[in-house]
Amino acid sequence: MTTGGSNDAPTPQGRTRPGRLLALSAVGLALIGGLLLAMAQGAIAATFTVSGALGKLSADNFVGQGVAQYGAVERTAEGQTPVLTAGFREARAANFCVSFPVTDLPGVGPVVLRIATPGSEGFRAEDLLVSLDELSGDIVQRNVEIGRDASELDKGPADATGMAGGFGLQSDTLEVTNFRNRPRAIVAATLSLDQVRIAVGAQERECY
Repeated sequence: MTTGGSNDAPTPQGRTRPGRLLALSAVGLALIGGLLLAMAQGAIAATFTVSGALGKLSADNFVGQGVAQYGAVERTAEGQTPVLTAGFREARAANFCVSFPVTDLPGVGPVVLRIATPGSEGFRAEDLLVSLDELSGDIVQRNVEIGRDASELDKGPADATGMAGGFGLQSDTLEVTNFRNRPRAIVAATLSLDQVRIAVGAQERECY
């Protein structure tokens, strides 16, 4: 790092051929697909959560402005888990991809939902919050403050603050090449995805 200055899906009946687009919880997946397509086309307000499952997010290059990072605790069906929350007033990414597991079907295998958008700025977001448990890549941050009280962070989005006395980090900008992280939840005031492809299936591969 370089710094500068529970509703279970219904059980399918009959046989399903591996590799086909699967109608798993048809209503739920249709709603997910419709919501994400609407976000891609209309840049509407976006909020969605990976329900306790770890997704995979990748980009060739990620640039965030107005950055706040702090530790937090997320509640899942299995209990509580520590996460790193990263907030960005504005963010853009090249060749963006996010994937997460939907279910595991007997005789078919894991089913993955994958969202990908090509191009140098195919992904754009405002007031973006990502809770994650791992991040990697080549990082450059500018005008960094490390060790600031998490409740007093003021460079990121308005809601990007942690508990009083907690460890916080903030910077004017953050740029990551070969960006990889494992998100648990993604929230944005506005999300734009250009030329997006959204697919769910047994042959859909994870982003990395």
